[in-house]
Amino acid sequence: MKKRVSSLMLAAVLAAMSVTACSGGKEAGTTPVTTAAAEKAAEETKSEQQAAETPAPTEEKAADGSVDLTVTMPLGQWTDNFDILIEAYKAEHPEIGTIEATFPSTSDYNDLLKAAAAAGELPDIIGTNYGEPFKEWNNYMADLSTDFPAYELFTEDQKTLGTVNGKVVVAPIYLEGTGILYNMALLEKAGWKEVPKTRDELKKLCEDLTAAGIQPFMHQWAETNLNLFNWVGPTWLGNKENGGLDYIQKMLAGEDMDLANDPEMNEFLDYYDIAIQYAQPNATATDKWTARNAFFLEEAAMLTGEGSWEYPNIMNVNPDLMNHIRQDVIPCSNDADKNHLQIQTMCAGVSSQSKNVKAAKDFLSYIISSEEARVWHQETMGSPTSIVSLEISDKLPCIAVDVLDHVAAGKASESMWEFTPAVLATDLEEIWSRYVNQQISRENFTARYAEIFKDYAAGKYN
Repeated sequence: MKKRVSSLMLAAVLAAMSVTACSGGKEAGTTPVTTAAAEKAAEETKSEQQAAETPAPTEEKAADGSVDLTVTMPLGQWTDNFDILIEAYKAEHPEIGTIEATFPSTSDYNDLLKAAAAAGELPDIIGTNYGEPFKEWNNYMADLSTDFPAYELFTEDQKTLGTVNGKVVVAPIYLEGTGILYNMALLEKAGWKEVPKTRDELKKLCEDLTAAGIQPFMHQWAETNLNLFNWVGPTWLGNKENGGLDYIQKMLAGEDMDLANDPEMNEFLDYYDIAIQYAQPNATATDKWTARNAFFLEEAAMLTGEGSWEYPNIMNVNPDLMNHIRQDVIPCSNDADKNHLQIQTMCAGVSSQSKNVKAAKDFLSYIISSEEARVWHQETMGSPTSIVSLEISDKLPCIAVDVLDHVAAGKASESMWEFTPAVLATDLEEIWSRYVNQQISRENFTARYAEIFKDYAAGKYN
């Protein structure tokens, strides 16, 4: 800051000198400067220097307990533990009265925000994401490039992804990885010490597990949004060289991408043919909590579409599972280097309508980058923090370490569900449901998939 002030002072002096050299006549450099004029200019320069040196008035401190904040994010797993961060922050900030935090389900989230916006009661801090899911709320967000300490810790990619209409309005909080959770103890009973790296290896694993009397997969296929549209479905895009962003943008623009012959799409469906063959009974009627709890209780060797965020749930149901669990990619391709872990960056922003924008920015920055938050994310919630410069705890759960290992190895891609318009969800989920119920052929599936995106480009979803 001192260097900046000094440069400003120098600029002021040079500007004053320039004015002095050009004053006193209609044409610069033609009229001599009088002593009086010079003295006057010197006095003006001195005044400008003094003004530059005068510290800005100190911002009036808020009275103790006078600032209340509201937080809403679609992060149900935070419900039981977020008070830890709230109380730690309030202990350092006596001006904070209450921090009211709610964590509604993703399915209800947008409707709740719409009702709040209509009533002029948007929360101070709003959970959002890169890309499409909550983009309609970006116009309600304050610029985070100022008065936001965590901003300086963002990577350039994070700044770019969070920029909307020239403003940084989306801040990354933590990472989630999505692929397959493996019970390594059950794999070892079938003679496997490592997870499968290719699709053929996955099929062989399923054969060996079945022969050993172990259920290979536990699917949550009653929850169609957890599959084609959301956590699993974009895997084929993530396996493309650029992570699929250019590809999906072309699809959304209506380009014919010849999905029937697309190698990554067909590898994805080849994987699903295996997943269907080795599914548990009544998989299409199994909801998410039934599937998850069955896996947590070690009734199946693999759980699809889940990831590192399940750490608190595992600890509640069966902590022993953490001793022999792994997270890895969905191995759609027989080229192991091609298979990427799907990454979701969970984010938030600050409402520009907030009565306490600066305080909300400070608390959000605290959630992202404080030492208390680093420990909370990694050790209480088991999540990799989004700020790469923060120290990695040796207590970070193994499934979160697996995520970071894939990121470090360049084998992770930001999930393209974040860039898929929400209005397509119902139709994408419908063809997914029909495919896993074996009611639609691969040919008809890819044709309908392509048609949905072409209809979007043509404005039929407006």
